[in-house]
Amino acid sequence: MKHLWRLSLVIVITALAVVLLDLNGRASSNPEDEWWPIQVKSYYGEYVIDSKQPGQAAKSLSRPRLEEWVPPPQAPKDYVLGVSFPHLKDPYWVSVNYGIIREAQRMGVGLKLLQAGGYDELENQIDQVRQLADSGVDGIILGAVSYLGLDALVNEMKARNIPVVEVINDIQAPDIAAKAMVSFYEMGFYAGEYFSEHADRAGMDTVTVAFFPGPFCSGWAPDSLQGFQEALQYHPGTVDIVDVRWGDTGLDVQRRLVEEVLTDHGPVDYIIGNAVAAEAAAHYLRETAQDGRTHVISTYLIPPLYDMIKSGRVAGAPSDLTVFQGRMAVDMMIRILEGEEAGKDFPFRSGPFIPMVTPDNIDSYPYEGLFGPRGFKPFFSLPKG
Repeated sequence: MKHLWRLSLVIVITALAVVLLDLNGRASSNPEDEWWPIQVKSYYGEYVIDSKQPGQAAKSLSRPRLEEWVPPPQAPKDYVLGVSFPHLKDPYWVSVNYGIIREAQRMGVGLKLLQAGGYDELENQIDQVRQLADSGVDGIILGAVSYLGLDALVNEMKARNIPVVEVINDIQAPDIAAKAMVSFYEMGFYAGEYFSEHADRAGMDTVTVAFFPGPFCSGWAPDSLQGFQEALQYHPGTVDIVDVRWGDTGLDVQRRLVEEVLTDHGPVDYIIGNAVAAEAAAHYLRETAQDGRTHVISTYLIPPLYDMIKSGRVAGAPSDLTVFQGRMAVDMMIRILEGEEAGKDFPFRSGPFIPMVTPDNIDSYPYEGLFGPRGFKPFFSLPKG
C-alpha cells in the first residue's frame, strides 16, 4: 500500500475539475449539473457480518473494484428521504450536508434532516430515526454515531420497508442496505505514510507523537489509529507515541485534550489525529509559540484546515471527499427505491479515491470542489420535485 496516496492525485484532480458550484453559498437549483464520472473503489456481493471488522469491507464482499461512478438520472418519483447525522457542530458534516442536498436537488427528491448532537447521543439518534420513519420518508441516509449500537434499529427499519443507507461512518448492522464510505483505516495509513516521509525529510531519527483519534465508540476513529500504526513500519527511525487521547469531535473537547497532553508530556514533535484536534492544536501551538517546534497532521480534511495547510500551519491531511460521499449515498438510495439490488446492480459499498492534500499540491484541489462554497449553511429540509 506504500505511496498509494500519490496514485490518487491525478484521478481526484480530474474529478474535482468537473464539479460545478453556486459560489453564492446556496444549493444550486440547476438539476443538470454534471459532477460525474468519478473514480471510486467499489465492493460487490452479499453483505455478511461474520468476522466483520470496523472500517473494513466484509469478507463476504468481492475484492475492491476500481471503477467510475455514474449516478442515476432524475428520480422518476417524488421520493422523500430522511437523513440522520451525528452532529453539525463542525464543518465536516456541513460538507456532507452540501453533497446530499445538491444531489437530492438534482434528482428532484425531498429531504428531512435531523442531527443527534454528538457521538455520545446514541439514544437521541435512535429516537430521531424513528421520528423520520414515522413522518413517512421513503428511505433513510444514516451517519451512525455507533458502529454496534444501531443494529436493532436498522433491522426495525427494514421490517417497516424503509431501507437505510450508511454514509461516512461504518456500521455493523446486518440489515444495512448499502454503504457510501471510504476506509478510515486507509485514511490513517495515508496520514502515517505522509508523516514518515515528512519526518524523514526533516532528518528526524527519533520522533515523539501525540495521537488524537476521535470518539472511541465511532465506526471510524479506531480504524484511523490502526491504519496510522501499521504505516509506521515504513518509518526508518524510531516513533514514540507518547499518548493516545479519545474524545468527541467538538472543538472545545479536542482543545482540552491537546492542552492536557502537552501539559502532561511537554512538547512533542508531531500532533496527529482527527481534523478538529488538528485545528485546535494549530491554534494552541501558535498561541503558545510552539508552532515552530511541533508539526500537525490530520487524518482527514475539514474546511478550517484547508487554509492552514495552504499556509503551512498544518503539514497535510488525506481527504475523503465528503461532498462526493454525500452525493453517492443519495444515488444509492434512489437505486434501491427503484428496485435495484445493492451488491449486484451497483456496489454494496463504494467511496472515492483518497488524495493526500499538502502545501505542495493544495492548489490542485479547489476548496469548492472539496467542501462546497465557502459560507454554505446546512439545509434541514428540501421540498420534493
